Amino acid sequence: MGVSEPVKKVGIVTIVGRSNYGNRLQNYALVKVWQEFGYIAETIKLPNRRTPQRVAKDLVLKLLGKPTSDPESSSNQNRLANFDKFDLLVNLKNVSTLEEIHPDEFSYFSVGSDQVWNPGVFSGREELFFLKFAEPNQKIALAPSMACESLSSEQAKSLLDGLSGFSHLSVREQRGAELIKQHTGLDARVICDPTLVLSADEWRLVASGQLTPKKPYVFTYLLGGMSSEAAEVLNNVTEYGRLTVVALSDRQNPDEIDAGPSEFIDLIDNAVHVVTDSFHAAVFSSILESPLTIVHRPGGASMFSRLEQLSQMLDISEKVYGSPSYDISLAGNYEGVPERINRAREKFLEYLRGCLNG
Repeated sequence: MGVSEPVKKVGIVTIVGRSNYGNRLQNYALVKVWQEFGYIAETIKLPNRRTPQRVAKDLVLKLLGKPTSDPESSSNQNRLANFDKFDLLVNLKNVSTLEEIHPDEFSYFSVGSDQVWNPGVFSGREELFFLKFAEPNQKIALAPSMACESLSSEQAKSLLDGLSGFSHLSVREQRGAELIKQHTGLDARVICDPTLVLSADEWRLVASGQLTPKKPYVFTYLLGGMSSEAAEVLNNVTEYGRLTVVALSDRQNPDEIDAGPSEFIDLIDNAVHVVTDSFHAAVFSSILESPLTIVHRPGGASMFSRLEQLSQMLDISEKVYGSPSYDISLAGNYEGVPERINRAREKFLEYLRGCLNG
C-alpha cells in the first residue's frame, strides 16, 4: 500500500460577517484559488469583538432610533439564512481564541483581502490580522486592503511591528503600498482583489436567481445612501421611474429583499443597469459585463480611491460619474475589459506562485 500524500491546508484570515456581500464573495474566491493550488482552505472565525465602548454607543444609537454599529442587527432571519447558506462554501473554522489555532496543522496562513489592514479594523486585533500566531515562513499577505489615505504615528508603529514577520507582502491598492513603503521601508506588490481571479462562468455556478425579478430592473448597491449623483443617474436609467429599482445595502432596509451573496451575483448579472458606490458591486458588474455607473459615496473620499484604481486598471472611467470621459451611453461597453481582467488575474496568480515557491 502506497503512502498517502499529507494534506496541505491553508488558514484564511479575513473579516467574517453576515452583511457585506463583497466580504463574503472575496472569501469564497480565495477558497477557490487555494483549491486550484491543491490546498484545503479553512476560514478562521473568531467571535465578534464588542468593546464596552461599542456596546454603550450602540445602546445610545438604538435609543435614538438610529442604526447601530452592527449592520447584522438590521437584517431579518431570511437574509441572514442566505448569508449562512453561502458561508457553507467557505469552510468556516470557528475558534474561541487564537490559542485554538495550531500552526503545525497548516502549511500556510493568508491574510486578506478586504480591509484587514485598515487601522480601524486591526486595532486591538493585531495578533490576528498580522498573523502573529504563525511562523514567518507560513505568512502570506494576499491582497489585504488598508482603505485609508494616511496613518497616525501610532498606527504606523503598529503597522511596522505587524509586518516585521512577513516575507511575502501584497496589498490591494497602490496607496496601501505607498503607505507601507513610507512607514516601514518594505515593498509590497499591488495585486487585484481575488474576486477578479474567478471567471464569470465560475461565479454563475454559485449564483441564485430565486429573488431576481422576471421583468427588467435597475439594481442599486449604495453603501453611502441615495446621493444626489445616484438619484440623477437613476432618473435617467429608469426612464424617470418606468423601470423597477431593486435596492440593496449592507444594512437591510424594510423594503429590501432578503438577498445573500448568491442572489447578489444574479441580481447584478441580470440587471439592465447597476448604480453603485461599492467597490465589489463595480467588480462584479465588470466581470459579468452588466451596464454600470459608479457614483461617489457621500463623505467617502478615502473609499473612492479603490474605485478610481479599479476604473484605471480596467479602463472603465467612462462609467464613473463626473469623470472627464463619463458617458452613460457606454455603460454596457466592455471592449477590452476581459483582457485587462485576465492580466490582473495572471499577476495575482504569479505572486501567489512566487510565495509558494519561496
